[in-house]
Order: sequence, then structure tokens, then C-alpha cells
Amino acid sequence: MTESVNNAILGLCERAGWTRVRRIVLKVGGLRRANPELVAFAFSVVSRGTATEGAELSILSLPIVFRCRACGRDTGSESTAFVCPRCGSPDVELLSGLELSIDSMEVEGGGTSPEEDL
Repeated sequence: MTESVNNAILGLCERAGWTRVRRIVLKVGGLRRANPELVAFAFSVVSRGTATEGAELSILSLPIVFRCRACGRDTGSESTAFVCPRCGSPDVELLSGLELSIDSMEVEGGGTSPEEDL
């Protein structure tokens, strides 16, 4: 996971001409079971010698939420036992919990965002 995130950020740096990334905020869904300390350690390893080395990494944990298809209730969950607490139906749709995205970054160098080049 951390290697994929780092590679994505390095691609953005290359396109935009950014020389250093100072801060990264990731959104991570609860089903990924990402331990912030372990993610930070792994990121420090994969970022060595790159523009992201030494960047402060923050993780916004997003809740696991599912919708019951039987009664329509949205429910937050701490576990993967998705059963509607209202009607007991296991027929549910996952609404959030698998996210993994870069929410924001603080960077140095360059003058444009990669999206402006599209």
C-alpha cells in the first residue's frame, strides 16, 4: 500500500516539477485495517532517497458503512460482520470502508498542479 501511494505521489511530483513533499494526508477506509504507526514506518522505508523522504504522513481513518438492501438503513460498523441491526438481513451494500486516496499534500518547487496540464 505505501509503495503504491509513494509511486503515485512521485508521478505527481515529476509532472508538476515539485522537488519535495513536506506533508501528505491520506484517507484510508476502515476495512483496510491500516495501523497508522506501521503505515508511517513502511512509508519512511519506501520513500528513502525520493522527494517524499521525511514527509509528515497523516492518516484520516474513514468509517465502515453499509446499507441494508432489505430495509434501507445505513449503519456504521467496527467489524466485517455486516448484518443489519434493525432487521437482521445480511443483504447489505458497502458504502465506505475500502477507500485509499491522497487527500492533500504540501509540496515545494514547481509552479503548476498536474491537473492543470491535462
